[in-house]
Amino acid sequence: MVKKVVEGAVSLFFPAQCKICKRSLEPLNRSFICSSCWSKVKWLMPPYCSRCSKPFTPLDVPGGPFSLLCEECRTEPALYKRLLVPTLYEGVMKEAIHLLKYERKKRIFLEIKKILKRYLEQNSLPFSELNEIIPIPLHRKKLKQRGFNQAYLLAHFISRFSNLKLVDKFLLRIRETQPQIKLSKQERMANLKDAFQVRNGTSFRGKTILLVDDVYTTGATLREAARLLRTFETREIYVLTLARAP
Repeated sequence: MVKKVVEGAVSLFFPAQCKICKRSLEPLNRSFICSSCWSKVKWLMPPYCSRCSKPFTPLDVPGGPFSLLCEECRTEPALYKRLLVPTLYEGVMKEAIHLLKYERKKRIFLEIKKILKRYLEQNSLPFSELNEIIPIPLHRKKLKQRGFNQAYLLAHFISRFSNLKLVDKFLLRIRETQPQIKLSKQERMANLKDAFQVRNGTSFRGKTILLVDDVYTTGATLREAARLLRTFETREIYVLTLARAP
């Protein structure tokens, strides 16, 4: 309590700058980003693919029995049933996630939780169908370097919100991979080959799983994890990420 009072006094008289717009943060704002910038987060709005949530462009004219699916989802095997995602990975959200992951500004998660809570409260999500929540793991070296797994933070919050079991010890990242950010789709798939391992895989048999990660770009990481989990006869797999590349 004393620490919070001191922090509040310091922020009142010596306000820090917003990491995005450089204006002074509001008193008691400990999230590194001002409320004006947070208000500019871009939410994912329809129309978008009913499986991977890829936004449709004005040139995407629906037609035929698979009109609700993007071209990629129509032609590739369905390893998961649906991607659930509240925001677009651009602008403020992209900056916020970078600050969280690469500059280890963990207090940004204070506002991210509010965004996620709003999404969970305002959308009919398939919680009644789910058995367990699994965060995408980091390799032990990356976890030691960063100090936390952002996917675990998201999964833990969702677990508390939904009262679903969080399982974070059975899906392991056993191979250190290159950063995915600058790789093409094909390079990402090769980079992730044999990167994951499942411990006690029989425990997933017949269960419906929610895989959680921070960002969906090409989907290579989540597809590889889903592919591996499917070899243990999971009933169904859903995916949730905080943001999706447009």
